[in-house]
Amino acid sequence: MDGDGERARGGRPVIGFLGPEGTFTHQGARLLHGTGADLRAAGSIPAVIAGVAEGRYDFGVVPIENTAEGIMTASLDGIVFRADPVLIMREASVRITFDAYVSAAGTPPTAIGSHPHGLAQCARYVSRTGLPVEHFPSTAAAVRAAAERPGLIAIGAPGLDEAYPVRVHDRAIEDHPGAYTRFVCLGLAGGPEPSPVDAAGLTWKTSVALTPGWSRPGVLAELCTQFADRGIDIVSLASRPLPGFAGKYVFVVTVDHDRRSADLARAIRSLMHQGIRVKHLGSYLSDHAVAGVDARRALVPPPGSLGLAHLDEITQVFPGPLDRYRPNRRGA
Repeated sequence: MDGDGERARGGRPVIGFLGPEGTFTHQGARLLHGTGADLRAAGSIPAVIAGVAEGRYDFGVVPIENTAEGIMTASLDGIVFRADPVLIMREASVRITFDAYVSAAGTPPTAIGSHPHGLAQCARYVSRTGLPVEHFPSTAAAVRAAAERPGLIAIGAPGLDEAYPVRVHDRAIEDHPGAYTRFVCLGLAGGPEPSPVDAAGLTWKTSVALTPGWSRPGVLAELCTQFADRGIDIVSLASRPLPGFAGKYVFVVTVDHDRRSADLARAIRSLMHQGIRVKHLGSYLSDHAVAGVDARRALVPPPGSLGLAHLDEITQVFPGPLDRYRPNRRGA
């Protein structure tokens, strides 16, 4: 996705991203907006989103999901729970691999540090070092600190030894090779539009936040049925606690349709007739369906998952007598 031709406010678009330079988000921002954009580092995900909402940035780039660590809750909550109409406008995936860096001074290591997600994705390596762990606002911030603090091993993206006076201590230290992080371009409803991109290999996605006004068995199934009955595939589903209401949740649903789809419009209207509040979070082109996909790889479920061949074993876990089971019919 190359946004070199993108323009806003009569000049280069201003793009806020989770900094400093050298973070994976910096890579995502360059992938989404190209070299023609004015990339400006922010200190946190909320700062990026606030900068978009307040008009200081034309667009903002934040991570939304990692294939190893899951949803980035700071990003998702910042989009879902803001009153400002901040929308997802585009999405791109960056392959994630980590190197370990140390100061050029050659001092024996005394600590290891990175962003919490980076540490989690390199947990085995971190554990093997046996060193105290330190958290940093970003992977690049950790590497920058290692340049100034002999003894600190910093985990960050490849190539940061070209940006900071550090040397590579170990390469490709991640637990799960082949992981990807999806990054989203955020903008304001009614604000500047990202430049057009070649849609070849990309697919449309639409994200909505659905808040039921009631709680009963099957509520999530009822939500999903509105999409399934119309041939709309749910590609992502997350639940977030509704602030101030214990036990109540907002369901963030992403489907494989453009917002202009007639079927999607029917599904949304049906949900609203059921008393569900709907917040549009964006309709955008994404490489989600193709990034990192290898059709030759068989699906590998989590260790300990059981199939029909293990029916006797699963019956010991769920021993309810089947002859006494009766479906819970509504109104019965």
